[in-house]
Amino acid sequence: MLFRRLPFWHISHVDTDLFVLSREVFMVKSKIILSVIVLTGLTGCAKRPYIHFEEAEPSNFLEIILQNGEKIQGTVMKSEPHQLVLLASQNSAISVPKNTIRLIRRKPPVYDQFGRGISEEEIQSVKTSKNTVIYTLGGGVLSFGSSFFLGSMLGKESGNVLAATTLGFGTLGTFMFFRAGRAMDRREAIRTVNDIRLSSEHKRDRKPFTAHDSRENNEE
Repeated sequence: MLFRRLPFWHISHVDTDLFVLSREVFMVKSKIILSVIVLTGLTGCAKRPYIHFEEAEPSNFLEIILQNGEKIQGTVMKSEPHQLVLLASQNSAISVPKNTIRLIRRKPPVYDQFGRGISEEEIQSVKTSKNTVIYTLGGGVLSFGSSFFLGSMLGKESGNVLAATTLGFGTLGTFMFFRAGRAMDRREAIRTVNDIRLSSEHKRDRKPFTAHDSRENNEE
């Protein structure tokens, strides 16, 4: 006989085990999704604090939220008592009156060795994506490999736990490595701008050797 009737208590026991397993899978998925959302929100917003209108300075990169909900991004070209003049993405100047502004968020300003501000345009002009690509590819492989191992340990009897753990933590790890690589590229770009400015200052301080100086040396 291929099939036999299972006792009622055995069926109930199987149903209970399936319910407990499904609940565990749901809890794991929920924690993964919540972790991704929280960490993404924190990493995306923590570096742009809100400031007052009077705190905006030339070379600051701002995100301005207007009273009507519209958002404007750009580098401050001029700060006046009644308005801010921004350089937008297409090299167009935009005047934003003070009475139309509801909120201002500023990327932390960057300064060179002489205390002068470095604009976002200068940083972007020398910035590369070398570290972003390397960190994302290498970190992605490492994150998905580690997540697969962790998922296989947590859910030996459930493919759902394995899939959820691998996908959730693998994606989160890749995203974090991507941000680390992008931050490294930005730091290298800032160093490059500093080096360019330092070289220019050295050339400016170096007095050119003229024919008049040559005559004076010969007379001595």
